Amino acid sequence: MLASASPRRHELMRAAGLRFDVVASGIDERPPSRLGPLRYVRWAARAKAQAVAATRPRDIVIGADTEVVLDRRIFGKPRDRREAQVFLRALSGRTHQVYTAIHVIAGRRNCTGISRTHVTMRELSTSAIAAYVRTGEAQDKAGAYAIQGKGRRLVRSIQGPYDNVVGMPMRLLSRLLTECGVPVTATSPDGLQHEVTVHARHSPHRPRVGAARR
Repeated sequence: MLASASPRRHELMRAAGLRFDVVASGIDERPPSRLGPLRYVRWAARAKAQAVAATRPRDIVIGADTEVVLDRRIFGKPRDRREAQVFLRALSGRTHQVYTAIHVIAGRRNCTGISRTHVTMRELSTSAIAAYVRTGEAQDKAGAYAIQGKGRRLVRSIQGPYDNVVGMPMRLLSRLLTECGVPVTATSPDGLQHEVTVHARHSPHRPRVGAARR
């Protein structure tokens, strides 16, 4: 079960050969207390997974959250076109980080990891920013850009997994599923940068496996 309605995550997981169903978590993504970027993405991914697992206790549940961070400030999804332009002006000509946290729940096993990619943006003129925002692609995207779409023209270079910037680092997901007792193979051409923490307890039930080898 994927606790995300993101079509980008759906595409990446299908391309890797995984079978899954989607149940949007519907959580309020405002944390109960103020958190730094890394703690926030961990919290959000875990909260999404836990919300779905509460109603699907025998399934393997995957929660994920992706955030764009510059100088410890989170650039989430812009509220409107004006805010999208503000975000892109702030990111212009600078290197920011994209973090994706993944939280897997399989029975009583919980596995969490974070992937990081450094993204350097081109120097963006006011007219270039306005033209991109008019495409509508900036809305509903962390940081107000989509690297897999027209937004790739805004990016000078990346260091780290490309699919992490899209929203689902597949090698990290494969690692976490394996750590949670669900061995799968998910292919990705990109390098891997992540940290993983695992908290495991014996489960009396074996969760259904919703992933297939490619």
